[in-house]
Amino acid sequence: MRKLSACVIFITVMMLCVSASADIVYTTSSGDMGLILASAESTDISSTKYSGSMSDTLLGSYWDGGNSRIILVNRTTDTTTSGDTALIFANNNLSAPIISEPRVLAGVYNAQSLAGSYNGRGLFFASGVSIYEFSTDTFSFKRSYTYPVNASEDITPQITALLSGTSNVYAIVEGDISGDVVLAFDGQLREDAKDSFNKYVAPSGTNAIAWLNNSSIVIGHDSGVSSLKSSSFVSLVSSDAPVKALCMDEKTGFYFAEQSESGSEYTTTLKHYSSVNNITTLCTETGGSECRLLYDTNNGLLAALIGSKILIYRMKNDVLIDEYDSASLGGQPVNITMSYVNGDDGRTSSGCDIAGAGIIMFLAGVMIIRRR
Repeated sequence: MRKLSACVIFITVMMLCVSASADIVYTTSSGDMGLILASAESTDISSTKYSGSMSDTLLGSYWDGGNSRIILVNRTTDTTTSGDTALIFANNNLSAPIISEPRVLAGVYNAQSLAGSYNGRGLFFASGVSIYEFSTDTFSFKRSYTYPVNASEDITPQITALLSGTSNVYAIVEGDISGDVVLAFDGQLREDAKDSFNKYVAPSGTNAIAWLNNSSIVIGHDSGVSSLKSSSFVSLVSSDAPVKALCMDEKTGFYFAEQSESGSEYTTTLKHYSSVNNITTLCTETGGSECRLLYDTNNGLLAALIGSKILIYRMKNDVLIDEYDSASLGGQPVNITMSYVNGDDGRTSSGCDIAGAGIIMFLAGVMIIRRR
């Protein structure tokens, strides 16, 4: 009986790990930040919101040691002040920040993108052609890198996207006179150490970057999607419209959004490139230019911010389970991110890291059974 009880406890814990919720954090043009509570079957908007932030903000998630965090950055272009302001929230409570320090990002002005380190080491911010790294525990400045400007008179180069992993940092630089480039660091923003820095020539109009199967990267550009192979980018998808957003799926494919423009009207088409090289169209929306994609591997949920809507799909059977517009969200959505929970590796939104915590619990379960 004791052996059976140990097995039941072990299996129950494993099931609870797999079914953890995947919450989606969003911001609106009216300056509110809200939370969509999501599971593998349904979603609902939390009644708790944070209001009063600037409408022009950055939003992101990161892992701070054993704690998952949401970061909201109010940007400033006034370099006579102390820099951008970062508001830090617990992943499950958006009522008030746990850290609010106007000088926390001293020296960073008008940050254009951010990326959270997934091993609790640091946070990365891009402003102009510079990348800044701050520690996650104290928000003290650690190091920075500035891309050497090589531009024509009518183009201003800037870093438009960042991607961070356990040991790598990638950045897209647009506007270089030789074309768009992707910078690759070993996580320490060093250019002088062997094999720790690389620069790759990217296709024209590179707009987005994402992980492919947690290991390699793909980029979205004006003519499609390409993956990094050795020292160059190889085309995976050809597109008639620029690819504005990307995110990986649960296997070896990815989701991507093509966006065409006609005057002030934008038409965005959401598609899935599968591991068998099939392309499935999920939806086409006409509206604003906002475009963000997030995928929660643990619960099989795809969250897409397209124009004035947030669409949430259950990808097990390609079903749209919920759709939120500006009226239901309390304002025009401008950004989304996913909150993490304990046990996650940071690249997905929630649930246990089965390769880590799951194996540990399995071994613990075996030891309990053997001891009985």
